[in-house]
Amino acid sequence: MAMGFSLSPSSLHPTELSHGLSSEKKTRSNNLFTQNSPVPFGYSRKDVLLIGVGVTVLGIGLKSGLEFVGVDPLQAGNVVQLVLVLGLTIGWISTYIFRVSNKEMTYAQQLRDYESKVMEKRLEGLTEAELQVLLEQVEEEKSSLVKGKKVN
Repeated sequence: MAMGFSLSPSSLHPTELSHGLSSEKKTRSNNLFTQNSPVPFGYSRKDVLLIGVGVTVLGIGLKSGLEFVGVDPLQAGNVVQLVLVLGLTIGWISTYIFRVSNKEMTYAQQLRDYESKVMEKRLEGLTEAELQVLLEQVEEEKSSLVKGKKVN
């Protein structure tokens, strides 16, 4: 995203050139986490650094272990490289397949968030009488579902 500066009498103000919106008006629609929720492991800089250091230490340890058992250093390096690249690639692909199978992809999450916000807005727009009628309909559907399950 290109940043530019507009001159004003008092100071320089950054403006976004891509859409003509100021940074104050534009919000990030792809924010995965709210400020109040805990950030899962792997989504902070500290976690990424820990993962990187861990993989590096694992590689060095595996190579040293192979050399200790008598494997040629070049062969040990090749084996470690092959094991780490294949292991990390298969691990990464498996997490993607897991997220797809559980519908935890970014698009699916954005769609769920959008649908819930639309429903919230619709509920806010209902009058008290309309809300009461809606609640009665929900209770009727619940009781009919319970009766239907008991019969079967």
